[in-house]
Amino acid sequence: MSLSAASLATLALAFTTTMAAAGALVATVILAASLVRSSRRVLDVAGGLFFLSLVVGGMSGPGAEPILLAAIASILAWDLGENALSVGDHLGRETDTTRLELVHAAATLLVLTVGAGVVYGVDAVASGGQPIAAVVLLLLGAVALVSVVRR
Repeated sequence: MSLSAASLATLALAFTTTMAAAGALVATVILAASLVRSSRRVLDVAGGLFFLSLVVGGMSGPGAEPILLAAIASILAWDLGENALSVGDHLGRETDTTRLELVHAAATLLVLTVGAGVVYGVDAVASGGQPIAAVVLLLLGAVALVSVVRR
């Protein structure tokens, strides 16, 4: 699942710049190596390279959609890889962990999608000619309202 998400991130970054797509492709290969070698350090290198690829892709100004999709996919790829290594350390590589990993993937994807929806909404409001201070104050008001309602 981690490699599938990394491939999706690479595909999404292909709609930005060639350099970002190449960086994501290298990050995907490094991620695969980290899973084979069970190395968190190598996995973190892949995550860092995904981050740099997102920055390079975002600087080209392609719009929010491909960058958000690539961000969701690359964070998901790193998180699923980290979870796979952790579960492998605790339960062993021979244990069937399909259900556990599917639930983790679904929960992570839900959180990332909600976060990306908020970012996309802020981008839509901010690009509509509104001053950024008004958008920030609107978000702070929404957070305050939700925290009051929860109590």
